[in-house]
Amino acid sequence: MQALSRFLSMAAVAGLAVGMAACSPDKDTIVEPTGGGNSPTFANVSAALVSACGSCHIVGSGRPFIATMDSSRLVASGLLNTASPGTSAILVKARSTAHGGGIVTAFSARDSALVAAWIAALPNIDAATLTSVRTEFAPTLDGVGEALWLQAQPLTVPIGGGWAAATSIAIRAMYDDNYLYMYLRWDDRGASYVRTPWVKNADGSWSVSPAMPAFAAGMDWAAYMASRGGANFNPEAPEFMYEDKLAMIWNTYGPTTVPEFERTGCAAACHDPTKGGSPGTTYNSVRKDLAAKKYLTVPGQILDMWHWKLVRQNMNSKMDDQYVRYWVPVNDATAGNGGRASDTGSEGYRSNPAVNGRPTFKSATLGHLPPIYSWAESDTLRMTDAEVAGLPVGTVVANMITSPPTGNRADVDARGVYDRVARVWTMEIRRRLVTGDDKDVQFSDLTKTFKWGVSVFDNAQIEHSYSSVPLSLVFKK
Repeated sequence: MQALSRFLSMAAVAGLAVGMAACSPDKDTIVEPTGGGNSPTFANVSAALVSACGSCHIVGSGRPFIATMDSSRLVASGLLNTASPGTSAILVKARSTAHGGGIVTAFSARDSALVAAWIAALPNIDAATLTSVRTEFAPTLDGVGEALWLQAQPLTVPIGGGWAAATSIAIRAMYDDNYLYMYLRWDDRGASYVRTPWVKNADGSWSVSPAMPAFAAGMDWAAYMASRGGANFNPEAPEFMYEDKLAMIWNTYGPTTVPEFERTGCAAACHDPTKGGSPGTTYNSVRKDLAAKKYLTVPGQILDMWHWKLVRQNMNSKMDDQYVRYWVPVNDATAGNGGRASDTGSEGYRSNPAVNGRPTFKSATLGHLPPIYSWAESDTLRMTDAEVAGLPVGTVVANMITSPPTGNRADVDARGVYDRVARVWTMEIRRRLVTGDDKDVQFSDLTKTFKWGVSVFDNAQIEHSYSSVPLSLVFKK
């Protein structure tokens, strides 16, 4: 199976290379030159991008678009719309912290016209569309991969904006009469299983480790990363104690559809009160209503969210079926989640509860610390006061107890496997085409195009790297 997984990875790379070959530099000159720097060649476009965007979109900035991208990578980014060049995301950012909306303000009229003319000359492709192909054989949901996935062409989705090691995700999709299946691969420097465990302190007391070192109120993610090493920032460092996650957000259509999501993707749900409600990444643990949140601003609108959590859900092969809803910022008990909510049913996980300030349970079969910092509800064993008192200073006890989720919250199946040699996550997902839940996207009309977005949380609670343009899923018969 490991050899097959590596084969699928190489096939994905080969497929991407073939796609890029169609956009080699000779395509940059198919428009008749008009003379000087106004000719819509990639050399002139590149110079305009570096001049207008290079101060922010530099190598290492963590943003999906880099001003010095070569032409093939730029076409593959999904930031270009060859059918309607003037609406390309590289020119128009409808909801952006930096740009505010509309034409990128750093561009002159000449820049915009030049870039649009170059985009118009490119092959008419849609690099942000994932095509789901019909399969007669259901894949095994084990996170490893099998040869039948080769019938589905991969889509490579650039991601950025967070602190994930991955800069892209390779995704394939298939379907049958009942289910949509998805296969994903992304880079990660390590699998993150150390999720906020209990630790015995030098004075004999116990405490739950924080997910990350504290941040200053009003600081954003980029400033936090800069304060902890900048280019050398490492989310796998011992002081970061959380888990790897992955999330997808889908428009729901019908009466709950979010029109803005069709144009801007995940940015439609991202709001930072310190930036006037525009997308942003501001922290605030004191006034949580002032921290950046996911929520919608129109009552009745809903986005479907599939949320995979390594430590809490992978052992039960599930993604948390949740959603994003209308929410008004307010500093009360709801502020932590903002507009994020969960479908009906139980989540299938809970913290190892405290008794007199110390952890209650250990694993009956594995002791205090199973290798993934969680264990099954059916495997819990209550510790005695004498046993806890006798544990040495520095003892770590897992802080998560899991069980299969129930109800509509259990609609999405998923399994992730980490390759420690290749340093790559592989995940397989399965969800019924039609669930009947009004909080879910329903794949009932396979002639439609479904808009969605994807993000990676690399040992992170909220600091995700995301697709910056709305992605499309289509079904091919």
